[in-house]
Amino acid sequence: MRSTTVAFVSALLSLHLLACVAEDDPDFVEPPLTAEELALLPDDSVVDVEHTDDVLVAGPAEDDAAAFDDDEAWPSYDVAVVDDDGDAPAAVTPIANAALLRWGLHPRASDALRAAGVAAWRITQTIGNAPASAGYHAQDGSVNGHPYSAATDLSVSGLSSTQIHNLLEKLGKLGFAAWYRKNGVDGWTGANHIHAVYANCKMKTQLRAQVRSWLVGRNGLVSNRAYTWHAFSAAAKHAVQNKFAQSHGGTSNGGAGYPGRINTSGAPLTIRAGASTSTAALGSVADGAYVTITCQKRGQSISGTYGTSTLWDHIAGGYVADAYVSTGSDGQIAPTCD
Repeated sequence: MRSTTVAFVSALLSLHLLACVAEDDPDFVEPPLTAEELALLPDDSVVDVEHTDDVLVAGPAEDDAAAFDDDEAWPSYDVAVVDDDGDAPAAVTPIANAALLRWGLHPRASDALRAAGVAAWRITQTIGNAPASAGYHAQDGSVNGHPYSAATDLSVSGLSSTQIHNLLEKLGKLGFAAWYRKNGVDGWTGANHIHAVYANCKMKTQLRAQVRSWLVGRNGLVSNRAYTWHAFSAAAKHAVQNKFAQSHGGTSNGGAGYPGRINTSGAPLTIRAGASTSTAALGSVADGAYVTITCQKRGQSISGTYGTSTLWDHIAGGYVADAYVSTGSDGQIAPTCD
């Protein structure tokens, strides 16, 4: 992005912006799990050293607890990645990812956790190989030269029940199939923690079965009971369903678009039907919001935060003037729009 000294805005974006990741068919119904998928779900009756109280419950002071006083989250864009198994399209050039919150996270999962307000210390497990875990935290792959597991465990230390509900909802809206594992509730016996699987990355079949279980409202365990502790919103379900569909054959990689951030120094930026202020206003995007640019085109010259430019960026909903978008370059970064 173009460097900017604008402070990270404190107001969180509305849930409406997060709902834009919904499936094209909102009435799509996930089918029940097959017998083979049910057999892949973990057996919580087995004592697992990776999921004990000393690993998952204890933690430092709750320095991020206030981030979960509501269920809104900053939307995170799907960064381009290159899978190190050679499956990535040859034309993809990975962008610079933000530093991982913790080793063993997929870059997109790390960005999504950051967007949810999760502090690094709260991440208690990424890659692990305890035999009792049956491989659920084993490495799923490697992207941009770093190994990752799609499964992540989070400590709930210092969080109230309301804050845990809000954190689960944030995670869902950002693409995580997530459960609060509370001892004695919904079939779980063991340490209290959140188990989350990031849906938009390559993952092992066991984790894919767990995401399917979450999508049909189940607990992701061998008991396959209904999950009742938290009722996820339609926006959260659609977000996970959409990202899971993207990852079916791997990852969406470069097709995800190019990241940018709106910088108007306060006012919302109008989204237009075309590359000109004379075209219809289709809505607006808040100052400080992260956006994904799918393509760019030349149009009306606009003077804004980053000087004067004829570039316009196509984002979800229409076009915005590039002069108000931090992209990391003064020139064109995305393909030319048709």
